[in-house]
Amino acid sequence: MKDWEVAGISLLLILLPVIPALVESFLAFAVASTVGFVIVSYLLMSYKPWESRTNSIISLYFSGVFSFGLAFGVFLALPLHSRLYGLVALIESIPFLVSFYFATRGVWKTVLSKEVLSLGDGYLALVLVVLIGAIVGRFLHNFYELVILYSGFLTMGFLALLYFRK
Repeated sequence: MKDWEVAGISLLLILLPVIPALVESFLAFAVASTVGFVIVSYLLMSYKPWESRTNSIISLYFSGVFSFGLAFGVFLALPLHSRLYGLVALIESIPFLVSFYFATRGVWKTVLSKEVLSLGDGYLALVLVVLIGAIVGRFLHNFYELVILYSGFLTMGFLALLYFRK
């Protein structure tokens, strides 16, 4: 691809979800982002990221640009129905996750080893457990559920800290 083609496709993939979110039209956002999803899926299938590292980086670029446009569109639509916009953006970001996996599949074995969790004398394990608890707690709204959830995840985090401490 030539540079001007890459720039044009990148600009199109960013503007497709942003403009409908800017004019506050959910239906237009869904349709335009579906068009962008089709374009990114076509690029994903034409470059075949599972064949080589170069192809995975190229497909990661285009799907990442589209995911950036989706995230920016959701940011612009935050005062509206952000849950619907976020759901559409999450579903249509799947090509980015696939491309990200193929681009980083050589790193996953070292990242998911036990030695990485003992990094920082177990503090990384504590932070990861507390972060997971915070993400889960984001979906709850009752104060008493949150108190139990957060105290449980803090306890599990400290147990993980003690387990992975050298």
